[in-house]
Amino acid sequence: MESIPQLITQPIIEQNPAPTPALVPDQKQNQTQISVPTIVIPARTSASIHPKSSTGTPPSTTATESNDDSSKTLTKSDSTTTNNSNGSTEIVTEEEIEELGIINHSALLSEIAEEFINSIPLLKKVMDSIEYTESFSGTDAVNTIADLIGTSNRKLALAIGRSLESQLLFHDVLYTNELFDSDDIIYQLNARSSMRYNRDSRLDISAIIGDYIETSGIYSEDNDITLDVNSNNNSIHSHTDLPSGVFVAISSCYSPTCTNDSPCYSYSCPRRKAYNLKSSTSKDSKPKHSNTLKSNENAWSTTVGKNVLEKVDDHERKRQEVIYEFIQSEKEYVDDLMAVIKLIKRPLSEGIVPKIDNGFVNVVFSNIEEIFGCNAPFSQTLQNMQQKNSIIDRLGDITMEFVKSFTCYIRYGEIQPLAKEVLQYHKNTNSALENFLKQMQSKKEFRRLPLESFLARPTTRLGRYPILIKDILKHTKEDHPDQKTLKSTMEIIQNILKQVNEKAGKTTDRLKLDQWAKSLDQTTMEKVEDILTLRLNSPQRQFLREGQLLLKRDGTTPQEVDIVFLDNAFVITRKKVNTVEILKKPIPVQLIKLIDHEIEDKNNNKNLPFNEKKYTFSVVHMGYRSYTFIAKVFSEKKSWIETIEERVKQVQGSYIELFNIYSCHLKINTAVVVKDDIMIFANENGLFTNVGNTLSLILPLQRITTIDIMPDAGLLFVLIDKEVIPYSIDALLRGSLVNNSKKPRKLCSGISFMEIGFCYDHHLLCAVKTANTNSTIKSYEPNQPLIDSITAGKIKKSLSTIDVLIPHKQFYIPAEAKSIQFLKRALCVGCTKGFEVVDITTFTTQSLFDTHNPEYEWIIKAEYNPIKLIKTSKGDFIVCYNKVGFFLDKNGNPSRGNTRFFWLNSATTFSYISPYILAISNNYVEVWDENDPDSVKQIIYGYNIRLFTDYTGDAVYIISGSDMQLISRIILSRKRTI
Repeated sequence: MESIPQLITQPIIEQNPAPTPALVPDQKQNQTQISVPTIVIPARTSASIHPKSSTGTPPSTTATESNDDSSKTLTKSDSTTTNNSNGSTEIVTEEEIEELGIINHSALLSEIAEEFINSIPLLKKVMDSIEYTESFSGTDAVNTIADLIGTSNRKLALAIGRSLESQLLFHDVLYTNELFDSDDIIYQLNARSSMRYNRDSRLDISAIIGDYIETSGIYSEDNDITLDVNSNNNSIHSHTDLPSGVFVAISSCYSPTCTNDSPCYSYSCPRRKAYNLKSSTSKDSKPKHSNTLKSNENAWSTTVGKNVLEKVDDHERKRQEVIYEFIQSEKEYVDDLMAVIKLIKRPLSEGIVPKIDNGFVNVVFSNIEEIFGCNAPFSQTLQNMQQKNSIIDRLGDITMEFVKSFTCYIRYGEIQPLAKEVLQYHKNTNSALENFLKQMQSKKEFRRLPLESFLARPTTRLGRYPILIKDILKHTKEDHPDQKTLKSTMEIIQNILKQVNEKAGKTTDRLKLDQWAKSLDQTTMEKVEDILTLRLNSPQRQFLREGQLLLKRDGTTPQEVDIVFLDNAFVITRKKVNTVEILKKPIPVQLIKLIDHEIEDKNNNKNLPFNEKKYTFSVVHMGYRSYTFIAKVFSEKKSWIETIEERVKQVQGSYIELFNIYSCHLKINTAVVVKDDIMIFANENGLFTNVGNTLSLILPLQRITTIDIMPDAGLLFVLIDKEVIPYSIDALLRGSLVNNSKKPRKLCSGISFMEIGFCYDHHLLCAVKTANTNSTIKSYEPNQPLIDSITAGKIKKSLSTIDVLIPHKQFYIPAEAKSIQFLKRALCVGCTKGFEVVDITTFTTQSLFDTHNPEYEWIIKAEYNPIKLIKTSKGDFIVCYNKVGFFLDKNGNPSRGNTRFFWLNSATTFSYISPYILAISNNYVEVWDENDPDSVKQIIYGYNIRLFTDYTGDAVYIISGSDMQLISRIILSRKRTI
């Protein structure tokens, strides 16, 4: 007979579990010889049994309560189960039954769980001043489940959520509560969603924690702690480890004659149960939770005599109650630390579990003994004070004295995300460890709570201090000395909390980034370049959000994609068999534009069933293309939009300012700045100028390739039909040549390109004639004596513009030249394969850097195009290729370590306004700080952008546009933020 699927309806609490058998296989014969240290811990107060949050969230049931009390804390949602033997049912309203009867969703918990994982918004949330990454509230969980199954019945969604939680799909961050429909309780998935990207990669944990653990030899090659996710036991959220079972309340009846109005005869028919419940009396089915925190069982007033109570007024009595709670909860916290150290940490250090060594212990438990050493004397001092004085007058002095040593919490909080990861991995792969921990969990000291709950105690306790102190201050008179000392104490704790959150966040991001990076597909150079632009190894890199969405495609079904939103880019990926592929070009945050299709969604979803509605938004990669995404639930879409908008707003900054100084409908190919904002433009019809802010033709010429000026000689050079022809700037601006049809003498011919600059104190024009395998460079300089004579009026006769130039040098290089940069005593020629440096006195040629040096192998193999060499204000050089940049000194050695810039787009030219490097491509001007290669500081967006002048001091001039040509000047921002 086939097995019937298990019917899971809600969490099951096992009462009085039997002790776990001995755990170590090879020690079964000697069980009596294995002794676990025991510790006697006094009975706990109700405050410790149900940890109270600042908002008074409902307490959870623990093993210390009676069976009756435990049953009371469960939601007996008989609307989600078949009738029990007593015929008792929970009464729900007719509206809820109507909702219950039209659920059109699979009742398989595995399918609901998988959709939940992909849809629940995982965000950074704060509870008791502690930040929890990739977390969600109970309300978020209920909202998501309700949206997924298509119901407005929150009780039903809550019951399904508790079924998922009971099978360990997620947990509250304190590991003490079941799922509540509340914004005040925070939950996390039991395995981070990023793990699904990394099932077939290998994460070397020892490399990550090397900075944290102060031990020698523990993480040697033979003793590394690694997460080998090739292991079958570590397939996080695979189909084999998702919750299983059928949630019968939303399942469909298989009988063809069964309808909502006339259900079939089956005892377990969901329609029959809903039909029967319609006649029940409506009552509020909200579970009643006894708030034991407010009981007087362990209150201060129960520990003192009547004569003491008569001495204090109500205000002081409340203060003493809070102080008592502070002292008692501190004692119970220290007891928890002692139990973990004596019953779990030390036995593991002594080898009670095979394959668990000090490396594991040092990571998972970190410096918990150091914390115990700080808090144990603190607790003892508080207890002694309570015993000596029924009424405690001053608490601030003692508290401040001990809190100053709480910096040890920073180290603990920093490594806790890694500790959780390592513990989970070893529990999955080491059954002996799993059994040992279950055995400990059954002991009264641990109250049936998992080890993870106790490992979270230090950080959660740290977050509780400000809440308790605020409560004490609330009931302390304004002129009391505690007002000052407790406030100072709270400031110290909050500063420590801030550091804990920052360091824990960095550890979490580093773990996730390492795992994700190792799983990325790197099979092509394009994929490698995309990964390099993300700079995943940067210590500043952060995971902001990740999740699964549908990518809309024209003419076909939407594609399921995984989105990873980093602090610097929006990345669209998809899972492959063993890797993760970056599906589209990463979108820099500065180039993101969001479009919310709210109105379209409203119209499209108008007549659709609840669970078939779709919510869309678009992410525009400015200058590239747009992507439209579909979310299954509204809250998921909203979360994405809010996260992206917040980050885009954060990166907006003005480091470089752009001033549009002239615009025209004339198509401009190139231009030069003569002085101030007076320019000469060139296009296919001739030369134009903007003198008087009106565009006028100054020289009709056809087929102009480029122009450049030599102000010292008063000349403008035109490259036309591979000929270099000089013109007088003054004559052009006066309009003297506009009607001159006589063609002037050419300077040289057969020229591919020309460059003007200074070298060896000479103002040079270099005209380059190139072939496939070689280049000939002719240089000219002004005839300064002749120019001086003309200026002084000593020469009256008319001279040709060629007469004021004289040949300087001519040399040959065995490579095809693409560009020339002028150095102090040499020329740097950009060639097809790299940069060649030519000494213009000896004509010797050498590569800019040693091409045989292994340090430069990456640039040689990558086949990047060399563009420009720029001297920085620090005296070294930024070597600019079309996709990457790096620094060299004058000897061709790295001047700033391994610093590299990976441009977001393939750049066509570069400019420099200290300290900013401008990488210019067709649609963007990327502004990079030379001191910070981690991320682009600013992006100036345009169309058909061309650089035409960058030698006019602290300004750069560009042309942009198609029909309308816009001339802009870029300068340093006067209000820039550093």
